[in-house]
This record gives sequence, structure tokens and C-alpha cells, in this order.
Amino acid sequence: MVHYRILFIVNPISGFGLGWEIPYRIRHIAAYKHIEYNIRFTEYAGHAKEIVEQAKHQNYTHIIAAGGDGTVNEIGTALINTGIAFGVISLGSGNGFARHLGFSQMMNKALKQILKSETTDIDVVEINGHYSLNVSGFGFDAEVAHFFSRMKIRGIFSYIYSIIHMWFRYPGKRYVFHIDGKTWEEDCFVLSVANSSQYGNNASIAPKASLRDGLVDICILKRPKYYQIPRFLYCFMNSKIARLPYFSEIQCKEAILEGDLNKAHIDGDPYILESPVKVKVLPGVLKVIAPKLSRKKKNMTV
Repeated sequence: MVHYRILFIVNPISGFGLGWEIPYRIRHIAAYKHIEYNIRFTEYAGHAKEIVEQAKHQNYTHIIAAGGDGTVNEIGTALINTGIAFGVISLGSGNGFARHLGFSQMMNKALKQILKSETTDIDVVEINGHYSLNVSGFGFDAEVAHFFSRMKIRGIFSYIYSIIHMWFRYPGKRYVFHIDGKTWEEDCFVLSVANSSQYGNNASIAPKASLRDGLVDICILKRPKYYQIPRFLYCFMNSKIARLPYFSEIQCKEAILEGDLNKAHIDGDPYILESPVKVKVLPGVLKVIAPKLSRKKKNMTV
């Protein structure tokens, strides 16, 4: 029998304050009645990482992030090489990393999955010294992330507005790629660096991506023409983006990118980086709870 000592780190402002319900939800799940757990609420930016640093020395077996993609990144990357199992209760608007692992978007079910699911070691991607669990990038999606971060009201509708706003204002840029001994230049509308498959809400940018293959996926999307937008949206939301002739996905262990790369996003949060950007995969450095591994389906990959 697995011994559990669980710490929940909750961002209380994620999900319109839904995180405050977590203590109540746990108390009403029978499986937690004999589980040792603690709950900490974050109080300011960077607090989650500080809580993890303290918790590393307190014999926790599992640390669970309850929040959006930024909270997930902050906690997950702080657990690299610790051997503590990492899990996610999704409170954000995208939740791509949690979806890829197989966590339910329903809080009660996700809380139960923590106690029922297997664990596995996954890769993390390093980008100029920063760590990415999910999808990071440059180009259009980075512009969206920076615009969205300045909005007073957050949430899925604000994010959709940010996408529409930037779609008609961002022309795309030209980048230099150094991958597997080859060098070339290419125009990109979206340039993504993917560890898992999707941004969130099942919007897949890297259909080949696996968290356990020791590879990072460099995804290049040229700007769709206006008449191509309906098919692009269909393929993008149904994991069929590889069918588009103006999309390519390159899997590698490391890459160097050059160009106007100062605006970036890492797991959805805006960053300012300097060119050249070095990308490399760190294989198997993070232990995670993976509900997909516990499903009785063939060929299920994480």
C-alpha cells in the first residue's frame, strides 16, 4: 500500500476563487479520511516556489499544484530531481499540462485521481535557463501571452479576445534554426517549443509530443491565409494540425534559435529572452502522477 503525505499548494485567485473550496471538497471525499495532508494558500507571486523549498525537507510524498498554468510551472519546476510526486488540480483557463497527463478538469475527480493513479518520470525542457513543463514559444503565441498579461480581467474570454486582437496585428517573423547539425532560415507565424502536446482546451500544437521520449518538439506554423482559417481551426482543435502543409514538427534533443526572440512565453507566462535561444531536453527529471497510465487502454502514451 502506498503511503501518502500530501501537500496541496493552492493559488486562491485562480478559477475565480474556486481554490478556496479545496479544503471542503477534500473533507467530503471518503478516500482522504485516513490520508495525511496539508493545504497552503499562496499569498503573492513566487510564494509557491518558497513553499516547495520548505516542503522538500518535510517528508512529503506528493505535492499538488492547484491553480493555472503559471502555478503549475512554478511548483513543478521547483520539484525537479526531488523524487516527490507532482500532481495537478486544474483551476486555470487552459490546463494543457494537466490534460496531457490525463487529469480531470472536474475538481472532485482530479482529487480522487491523485490517490488512484500511477507515477512516472517525465522530461522537462530548458530554455535559456528557464524550465518548461508544457508548451513555450515565440511569435504569435508569445505576443498573445504578453498582451493577455496586461489585461485587467483574466479568463478564457479575455484570452480569446487577445488571440483575435493579435491575429490581425502580428505579421510573423523570420528565424534561424540550428538543429541536428543543420542550419536554415524560415518564416514563422507561430514558433513553439513543446514538451507536451497542447496549449490547453485540447488545442494541440505538437501531436507527436511525449513527456517521456527524451525529445523536445520544435513546431513551426506559417500564417494561414484567410480562406484556410476554418480548416486550420478544425485541425488545431482536433489534434490534426500535422495534416496542414504549412505546419512542421521537428523532434530533437536540443536546438539553437536565432532572430527576434526577445518576446517569449514559457508555459503561457510572458518572458523577455535574448537571442540566441538554446533549447534542450532534460530527460526523466520530474516525477509526476499520471492518470493516463492507470487507464486500461492500449497504446496510451504520456
